[in-house]
Amino acid sequence: MSLIRILLFILIGFAFAAKAQLLQKADTAFAHGKYSTAIELYEKILKKNKEPQNNKTIYYKLGSSFYSINKYKEAKEWTEKAIEEGYSDPKAFLQYGEILTLQSNYTAAKNAFQEYQKRSGDNTVKSKIVSCDFALSGKKSAIPLEVKNITELNSPYSEFGLAFVNDEFIFASSRLNTKERQDEYTGQGFSDVYASRFGSISKKWKEPAKLKGGVNTNYNDGTFAYNSQGKIGYFMQCNGSSGNKENCGIFYSLYDEKENTWSKSKVFEYSNPNYNIGHPAITSDGNMLFFVSDMPGSVGGKDIWFISKKDGIWGSPVNAGNIINTSGNEVFPYVSGDSVLYFSSNQHPGYGGLDIFSVKLKNNTINGPVTNLLTPINSSADDFSIVFGKSILEGYFCSNRDGGVGQDDIYSFNRAPLILNAIGKIVDSETNKPVANVTVYFKGDNGIIDSITTGSSGEFNFKDLKPDLKYAVTAVKSGFFSDSKSISTIGVKENMEFSKKTGVDLDFGLLKISKKEIVIPNISYDFNQSELKQESKIELDKLARILIETPKVIIEISSHTDEKGADEYNKTLSQKRAQNVVSYLGSKGVPQNRMLAKGYGESQPLKKNAVSEEDHALNRRTTFKVIKNK
Repeated sequence: MSLIRILLFILIGFAFAAKAQLLQKADTAFAHGKYSTAIELYEKILKKNKEPQNNKTIYYKLGSSFYSINKYKEAKEWTEKAIEEGYSDPKAFLQYGEILTLQSNYTAAKNAFQEYQKRSGDNTVKSKIVSCDFALSGKKSAIPLEVKNITELNSPYSEFGLAFVNDEFIFASSRLNTKERQDEYTGQGFSDVYASRFGSISKKWKEPAKLKGGVNTNYNDGTFAYNSQGKIGYFMQCNGSSGNKENCGIFYSLYDEKENTWSKSKVFEYSNPNYNIGHPAITSDGNMLFFVSDMPGSVGGKDIWFISKKDGIWGSPVNAGNIINTSGNEVFPYVSGDSVLYFSSNQHPGYGGLDIFSVKLKNNTINGPVTNLLTPINSSADDFSIVFGKSILEGYFCSNRDGGVGQDDIYSFNRAPLILNAIGKIVDSETNKPVANVTVYFKGDNGIIDSITTGSSGEFNFKDLKPDLKYAVTAVKSGFFSDSKSISTIGVKENMEFSKKTGVDLDFGLLKISKKEIVIPNISYDFNQSELKQESKIELDKLARILIETPKVIIEISSHTDEKGADEYNKTLSQKRAQNVVSYLGSKGVPQNRMLAKGYGESQPLKKNAVSEEDHALNRRTTFKVIKNK
């Protein structure tokens, strides 16, 4: 064998050894959760590897690594590649389904989960299939909420672990300041705890600054909880002071309000280097601390636990139980009003990733059931770390949903302004033609009046109705009788259009003011009687409303009889009938001094010498006409 061939074999051997060594490094990084490092090494291997058919395991691990650091586009591409190349582990379909769920592709995700179940026989995936069906059902929050990204506080990296300390807003951030401090697990900076205030005058968030004192370390400091009575802050710290530890623990620190600084932190007594403990949440009295751990006795991957304090001494940790905890992960607890526990889970039925749930607390015990907060707070991505402001309809949470500034972002939520609008059309009641330049007034029972004017089409669309009010809606135009209707927004919880289309008729037919005699329809009396029938009052109620809304006109109410009977008798009868109409209108609020009652008997027939009953009926009529318009 020539020297050249010997050297060539040696070089090939070195290449295989180098490749094997690089793969070992990548696999070790992957096994220890150092996903950013693993990605870099696997991608380097793939660039050198000339046999792509043997790379399916690397494809899967790349997909898994990208998935773990919330880069779902890349995770989907590599996981698909692994499946296409025939990667045999059924977990590829489980991972693929989870990624598809995070991208809101619930139908495809459900298919992937079913394929995983068929190949693995693992029935625990049924909960994820149920979640796909839940998401496809399209359920939304019953209360309209407006969700906004707090761009002033977010960075291109991750913000999470929210809390309030008096008027300061506390959060953790892994914003990267220098390349040297990059975390090989996440590819981001090591997280620290920051604070900011919302300016009451500027209406802007102040530049976030790290907490002063002993809270922040050189490594990962995270989720914060504050007990205002004891002035104690509890927070999560990972990797230890040296950065070499893999598990997380809870630390605590005392707050000096006068100096706005924190004491040197100490390890909470239940932290244990053999397992993770973190995400502290404390009740207002400081006597019950919830946390997350994978300690022995956990139901799933990460469970919610709690400990209670009695006579100043913490008791033993208690698992919160299987009403909350599942075979998945339950994380980021938060206690509101000491009566409701909020938390995130990737196993309870939801929209994908982590969803935020609530459950009632009573006497330090879970008083189920668990309730999904629904959209728009929850999404197909990870949603977690909720805290509330002054009410349960305003607060903040974190999410890595699409459209954010960075990885995990802080979002605010508030009750969204209800969109309540009133739509109608105004026509001339005689010609049925649209009437322009009609002012439509909306007077709320709070005394506030607003208005809108019709255009050439006679239509109006008033978009500023307020919730929980009764409105008088009045159409006014010079030369026409005004008219009004009433609507109510009391109890309306969702966006609503008040219109004929939705069963609320706000169309008006306005009557021109003229000296012409106008027949009031459907006014009837029993034979030889002057008392109004019940059906007559419906039309008179409408007339009363119109007269009240048009206060400057004075009218004559005229009553006419048929030609049957004696003249004098008919005149007396018609006068009584006219007077009864005036009295009724007066009882409905029309001033008596604006109405004149006049009985004409049979002196003004529409059909003289009537013979048929139809003609007699035409002659028996009640009318009104304007005799003065101030």
